[in-house]
Amino acid sequence: MDVLQLIKADHRQVETLCSEIESTDEPRKLYKSFNQLYNALNVHLEVKEQIFYPAIRHCQDIEGLVDTAQQQHEEAKQMLEELASLSPTSAEFKQKIGQLKQVIQHHVQQEENEVFAQVRGCMTSEEREQLGKEFETLKSKLQTEMSVAS
Repeated sequence: MDVLQLIKADHRQVETLCSEIESTDEPRKLYKSFNQLYNALNVHLEVKEQIFYPAIRHCQDIEGLVDTAQQQHEEAKQMLEELASLSPTSAEFKQKIGQLKQVIQHHVQQEENEVFAQVRGCMTSEEREQLGKEFETLKSKLQTEMSVAS
């Protein structure tokens, strides 16, 4: 599958998990949804940093966009760790989830509109398919490692 489609699918999953967290006050559902979000987002960020960004740096006019995206990743990781230290039933947790969702939405919009357009212009569909295979392989490996660790 095309790497851009895989990234979009991950984006939709993360958005759905954020919405689930925002829409419930039930402690068990909050813990479950946050754990899913924590794992999904960490895996997604790691795979993009190891596979996607290095592979697209050669694209014309993309360096600044990739640097910005990586800064946004660092911000999201920091926010995730802050959230992990809070009780999901606290008011501060709900506030920070809202902030994380905003950071994610901004990142997703920029990536799907600007970065993807550049990538489509400099990589063939075959190259994106190959990158998608690498993306899926590493994602699967990291998901397995996370499930073993938890």
